[in-house]
Amino acid sequence: MATAFRVNMTGSQVVPSTNSTATGVGTVIYDSIAVTASYTFRVSGLDFGSVTGTGPQTADPNDDVTGFHFHIGPAGSNADLVFGQINPDQDPNLKITPNSDGSWTLSGVWDPADPASFWIVGLASLLKFSPPGFDAPFYTDATTSGFPNGAIRGQWFAISNDNSNTVRGTADADFLPGLGGNDSIFGRAGNDLLDGGRGNDRLFGESGNDTLIGGPGNDRLDGGIGNDSLSGGTGRDTLNGGLGNDILNGGRGADAFVFNSALGSSNIDTIRDFNPASDTIQLASSVFVGLPKGVLTADAFHIGTAAAHTTDRIIYDTATGALYYDADGTGTASAQVQFATVEGNPALTRADFLII
Repeated sequence: MATAFRVNMTGSQVVPSTNSTATGVGTVIYDSIAVTASYTFRVSGLDFGSVTGTGPQTADPNDDVTGFHFHIGPAGSNADLVFGQINPDQDPNLKITPNSDGSWTLSGVWDPADPASFWIVGLASLLKFSPPGFDAPFYTDATTSGFPNGAIRGQWFAISNDNSNTVRGTADADFLPGLGGNDSIFGRAGNDLLDGGRGNDRLFGESGNDTLIGGPGNDRLDGGIGNDSLSGGTGRDTLNGGLGNDILNGGRGADAFVFNSALGSSNIDTIRDFNPASDTIQLASSVFVGLPKGVLTADAFHIGTAAAHTTDRIIYDTATGALYYDADGTGTASAQVQFATVEGNPALTRADFLII
């Protein structure tokens, strides 16, 4: 059984609270089989330069990080430290890297071999049986030169496990794992990573430039608004980039690539692994006006760079892989609009298109 926890770190959660404007967003995944806790945190407003040996990031010494710890205890009180992973001697897997926006990413694995204050095996029951939707009795804090008792802190909030869950992101850049089960994952705002894991999952990136990974199962991936990257994985997946210039990877299995949003130069998706033998491109009749529902008719499909007849609607340029829609063929009422590029220039036929 695996359980995923989200950790939102702020100064208001420190006891007593601080006026630190720094923030942190993290995800911890506890694996009860391996008895490990894998963690990733993105922290803004604190300076990890001194602990990484790269030198101060800012001139203010008060934001220099002196510690980054896991504690066992509920919100609103101070409790024992169980794992202080700021030091690579405590976690050989620890990586601390600066990001282009000035934030820092910390990642690593707390495992039974680490010389922590508490052996993770002894805390297994608390980690394993924390149900989604509730706080776990663990929190993470960061101490600095200016706030030696804690600058920011966040309680571990269980968001998913190996059952079927509904997982919702925040306004920040979230990592949202579904783990096992048939999950529904909503990224909301921010540039999010949604990973369905095992099971038949529904992933909705919503706003932001998101990455959606279906994993093994028959998954539905909806990018929403933004320039998203969708990967179906194994299974019969349905990928819908939504608005934006999206990258669509169906993976293994018979996949469907759906186009049902307004066409335009800022909404051209790239299909990277289309297999004519099993995959389909599904076009919404509300957007591709004039096409009857069902398999694309022979007279509506044309191979070339532009329509050759008044009946041509879907034009496929085999030299570039570009797919166009032309509302009136060789008529003069409207110009063709590109809506996708199919990489590898596969031999498409009208049978690869389904009007829905």
